[in-house]
Amino acid sequence: MLNRSDLVCASRVCAMLIMLLAGGCARAGQSGNVADIPTLDVPSGVNSAQSANPSTSSTPSPETTTTPASTAEAEAQALAQAQALAQTNSLPHLGTPPERPLYVLNVSLDYEQGLINAQQRIEFKNPTNLSVDELKFSVPPARRANALTFRDARIYGAKQPLQYELNGPVLTVKLPAALEPDKAIAITFDFTVQVPLQEAITGIGGDDTSRGPNAMMAGHWYIVLPPFTNGNWDLPEYVPVGDPFTSELADFEVSILAPEDVTIAAGGDETRDGRLWRYSLPKARVFAFAASDVYVVDEMSENGVTYVHYGFPRHQKFAEDVMFTAQRTVELFGRLYGPYIYKTLRIVETDRAQGQEYSGMVAIGAVLYQNYSGRGGRHDVIATTAHEVAHQWWFNVVGNDQVRTPWLDETFARYGELKFYQEYYPNDVDWWYTRYIEGRRPPKGAIDMTIYDYADAQAYVDAVYRNGVEFMRAVRDVVGRETLDEILRDYYQTESYKISTPDAFFDAIARHSSEDISGIVKAYFAREVTLPCKISANVVGCRP
Repeated sequence: MLNRSDLVCASRVCAMLIMLLAGGCARAGQSGNVADIPTLDVPSGVNSAQSANPSTSSTPSPETTTTPASTAEAEAQALAQAQALAQTNSLPHLGTPPERPLYVLNVSLDYEQGLINAQQRIEFKNPTNLSVDELKFSVPPARRANALTFRDARIYGAKQPLQYELNGPVLTVKLPAALEPDKAIAITFDFTVQVPLQEAITGIGGDDTSRGPNAMMAGHWYIVLPPFTNGNWDLPEYVPVGDPFTSELADFEVSILAPEDVTIAAGGDETRDGRLWRYSLPKARVFAFAASDVYVVDEMSENGVTYVHYGFPRHQKFAEDVMFTAQRTVELFGRLYGPYIYKTLRIVETDRAQGQEYSGMVAIGAVLYQNYSGRGGRHDVIATTAHEVAHQWWFNVVGNDQVRTPWLDETFARYGELKFYQEYYPNDVDWWYTRYIEGRRPPKGAIDMTIYDYADAQAYVDAVYRNGVEFMRAVRDVVGRETLDEILRDYYQTESYKISTPDAFFDAIARHSSEDISGIVKAYFAREVTLPCKISANVVGCRP
């Protein structure tokens, strides 16, 4: 994430119901309401033993518009079976545990009122390795009073809702029976989010689900199954600094019913049927979408990737430059580390005052376009676009704990900016360094602290973004530029689709260099770090 201020259906049945919904759009109100959304509590092969994994058939073909009688009968039988199981003391398990959580989200968007009416389903394997009779979920919008109307939680296929307690942004759901280790279930939720008006933020952070005069941004807006680490659910407290969210890699199948004149943009493969927008986004950290009734859409394709820019009319003339910057960044990082993993990259303009990374999509605040001449790289919109696109490698593919080790994505993305300017605007590298790193005062602050340890957003930027690049440059100067490129490529390929750690990065350094970097680490880190012996001169207590 980058801010200007640092400058200076589920299952087969649900999917078919979604298609049927497209046929009912003429009857639905233009804003849509919760009654327009198909229910998600229809099972797709759920039983307590041998049923197929529903996540393998959750997306219908675009041509599907009706449900064959034979399929409807089979699904009715499956529903009856799941409902019967749900009334017993046994949980209706998914027969084949999904490789990673599957989120199925059906949204009816009231754009004018800022309402996201949603029904959600999560298919997941018990992440605790324990027998548990309750589950906890993160509900980011609920940190605001009256921002979330929560109606229902249940095992899908069940007639009776589950008992739950919503305490701020933490949802606790009581199960009717214990969920055993390695067993998988599906839970549905029914809720509405009142998207707040855009808040004034002077630093990096703030609510990324908000609306302004030109667009709505829905960033962390849905219910999330949090990571379970060290015997606890990871439910970080919100602070307006950095990215106060944690989540595991997941797959997303999303359908959004929007008013006729509203354009939707989101990550993943997109299909559209009238007012119904559908997205399939695999191996993602987050599903975000933007909506606007003024977007002007431009696109270009290069080397198998399509770039789509959604801009406000006054900035449409810069769409080509922004897409070209994104394409160059994708090409550069593809050569250095590994190919971009999706077919499409969407760039959306928002009313926020900063950039923001999402899976398969990046957001660029409108203020970042201001005073751009349309020529060259010496402008915030170019640097910010390169930075946010870099997050497709350092955040989306190589994940990290953005709360406790934010430097593992933000420092790497800022260093990616430097690589971008060195490659495409070598005469502007000094300009970039002066503007974003050196600034009016030398960068300072330990780069390895949590978002809670920084006094404010400026202290966070000074350390993680600015001093973080100085750390990377210091490592580069010791191991060599080409060697650091090899280290980062190794690190990327080794840590892809994981939640990485600082130790994993230092291990990658040790696989390619025997230079002692212990002094550098001590200069930039607040915590004690046990480095591999190979890169710490075999100091006592080092790691083999």
